[in-house]
Amino acid sequence: MGVTTTRPALHPLLGGSAWESEDGVPLTGVDGHDLADVGQAPVLLAQLALRRAAASAGAPLPEKDAAEAGRLFAQETLDGESPQEYCRRAALATGLPHAVHARALRQLGDGLAGASAAVAAELPAPPHGSPHAVRWVRRGRTLAVVAPSNHPEPHLAWAKAVALGHGVVVRPGGRDPFTPLRLARALYAAGLPADRLSVLPGGHDTADFLVKHADRALVYGGPDTVARWSGRAAVAVRGPGRSKVLLGPAADDTAIAHTARTIAADGGARCTNTSVVLTAGDVRETADALAAELAHLTPLPVLDPDAALPVFTADRATALAREVDRLTGTGLHRHPTTAAGAHGTVEIADGSHALPPVVLSTTDPAHPALGTELPFPFTVVAPWTAEAGTGPLRDSLVVTLLGAPAKLAEELLHEPTVRRVVLGPADPWTTAPGLPHDGSLTHFLLEPKAFVHAEADR
Repeated sequence: MGVTTTRPALHPLLGGSAWESEDGVPLTGVDGHDLADVGQAPVLLAQLALRRAAASAGAPLPEKDAAEAGRLFAQETLDGESPQEYCRRAALATGLPHAVHARALRQLGDGLAGASAAVAAELPAPPHGSPHAVRWVRRGRTLAVVAPSNHPEPHLAWAKAVALGHGVVVRPGGRDPFTPLRLARALYAAGLPADRLSVLPGGHDTADFLVKHADRALVYGGPDTVARWSGRAAVAVRGPGRSKVLLGPAADDTAIAHTARTIAADGGARCTNTSVVLTAGDVRETADALAAELAHLTPLPVLDPDAALPVFTADRATALAREVDRLTGTGLHRHPTTAAGAHGTVEIADGSHALPPVVLSTTDPAHPALGTELPFPFTVVAPWTAEAGTGPLRDSLVVTLLGAPAKLAEELLHEPTVRRVVLGPADPWTTAPGLPHDGSLTHFLLEPKAFVHAEADR
């Protein structure tokens, strides 16, 4: 017996079939209106999904099928959902601007089509002139994914695992079941064996079961999640980015404009968005210049094609504004951007709320607020000196150097706690076949094995 509700139902996908859960959780949009009733998968269903995924793991998905899945995801109506309806519902659920999801249609579609090339670019070239071979094979049969809701693009990681032949079970983030469900339907329609992929919305118990019992797991989350799962060889953890920009003493208006873009692009919700700006120049002047650059971002309804800021429910926005007030009370100086209301938020006509971009500054390069991440354009500006070297830049997903000493880039490449180095005004989220994001997912999923052919030596 399924969920009785007037809201549209989103059912867990066990293989290619909907499983009607008796436990539904309402998903309310940022405008306060009901979007869907999301059926929750119990642990027993997760157990069944993993068993089926293991049995279904096999040969990599043919390139033509992956390309067709990408086309279907981006262009076609799947299970009654058009690309336009996907963008509408995902934007209202997550609060990320509609334009972010519209771009995600193309980015994920292209990413699926290029999955094989991306994998090949991360592997060593095969040896020439040797009769023997190195084969890259799966590390186990199953991958569990505890997915995020902050941005659609991380879902491409598990789609790549599906293309490699893994059996995959995805536990979506609470705000965005729409992206993984649509990706799954596109893959099924392109010919993926149904049991190779399941999408199971559920609670922490379901997520924990999947991570503990799959051969490999990919987990997204905050500091608590990182602390819980890091250090396990079979678990890849994707936590806060704490991405940084270092501005040299001669940083000009172009560098300021680029830094502002890295803070605010895609609503400031990516792990690669800049949350710390270190400067060899004047801290207050730098922060004022960034605030002025970000002040043009006007809060708009999430479905407005010109929307650039994320929006939230009133309660969530108020809680975030209070957190900014708390940080300001720790000795940080706030640099005004867009005007806010009495509660530090901006009420929008559709009933949602936004926070204006926040730029804080400190003269203390070791202030504990450095590295704080909030789900909208937010950054803290602090001083940097050549004597400090790489120290203040550690523990970063990305460090971007603008007008800083070029030799610092080489030092950062050898710093284990920095995962990506950008020299000059390139986007910190730039991707291309072979470029790792946070280490190599391909090397996490595959391992090399020797294939020695005795006949070849005779």
